[in-house]
Amino acid sequence: MRELHICEINEVSGAGFFSQIGAGILGGILGATTGMMKAGIAAGNTGGILGMGIFSALVGLTLGGIGGVIQGASYGLVNDWDKTVEQFNGATEYWFDLSNNNPK
Repeated sequence: MRELHICEINEVSGAGFFSQIGAGILGGILGATTGMMKAGIAAGNTGGILGMGIFSALVGLTLGGIGGVIQGASYGLVNDWDKTVEQFNGATEYWFDLSNNNPK
């Protein structure tokens, strides 16, 4: 019996499937939070047709969250775990940096 390489172990054990599912869920969370923040802020700044920024922000928040979940989950499924975790960590560090001195 020969030893399996790491790529062969992933294929035999089905680890790649669960890695993609986990990355899709993590990407969906990343996409939802980032989409809601960016779209809500951008829509609230426009003021909307009637000059009511709060309603525009709510619409932007809702649509940005829905679109972000779809985009983030697709990103996670396509790029798998390593790249998705890297993006998630980068976004989290950016949002939690209160000094706004993020070099990225």
